[in-house]
Amino acid sequence: MDVKSGIGNFIIDSFHNAQEELLRKNTGRRIKSLHVSDFCSPCLRKAYYQRLYPIWEMNDQMRAVLYNGTIVHEHSQLAPFHEITMCYDINKDLAYTPMEVMQMPEGERAGIVTGTVDDVVKFGDDYVICDKKTYNGKGYVKNSADEMHQLQINIYNVLLNETFDIKSKYGCVLYLDKSKDLKETPVVFELADPEEVKQYMRDTMDSLRGLEPPKGTICYLCNGENRNSQIYCNYVEQCERDGNRVDIRAAGRKIPK
Repeated sequence: MDVKSGIGNFIIDSFHNAQEELLRKNTGRRIKSLHVSDFCSPCLRKAYYQRLYPIWEMNDQMRAVLYNGTIVHEHSQLAPFHEITMCYDINKDLAYTPMEVMQMPEGERAGIVTGTVDDVVKFGDDYVICDKKTYNGKGYVKNSADEMHQLQINIYNVLLNETFDIKSKYGCVLYLDKSKDLKETPVVFELADPEEVKQYMRDTMDSLRGLEPPKGTICYLCNGENRNSQIYCNYVEQCERDGNRVDIRAAGRKIPK
């Protein structure tokens, strides 16, 4: 290897180290409970496997995606209520601080759901829960919020109500198009009945903590229907061994609207 190639590789390694250091600093100590993202996965079986068989290795693509997202969230504070972590026991109907959950014996965390909300902004008399999402538009502009993104904000609304007694009527997904220098498209929607969302959370928790894995949902994570025919799920082989995979449209999840 010549000197220039050696320097180039050294710089790349240094950049990757800087990325991982930022991710460690901003992710912090992960609370050992179910997280809002587990409830919003398009495939509950993937979330189930992640809990049982966690994969800690980070490839270049995953590192880059997380790094870009961290930069956007770190430097895009919309309100004083920003990047707040909330913990709520859906079974006991009790809220806890993150520190209280960290100090709990593992057996006492069975019903706890943890989530970190991007921003809660005040518009007139209304609180609006905002979540930022990047995407590659390449000519396509978002005009509606993805179902799972709406679900995520609806669950944040439950946690926000229970932990801070803040009631929100509206949610907003701020879509940022990476193909157009993070061009902004806000999509605003009314939130679902919190009691319906709580029931969805209880039903989903039963699936995620059951002895048998939930149905595997065939979706963009594993169908290979993208430009590079890439598979984004690390558990495809395990899922195929377990069988019982269905198309996302036939999965039968009753997501609150």
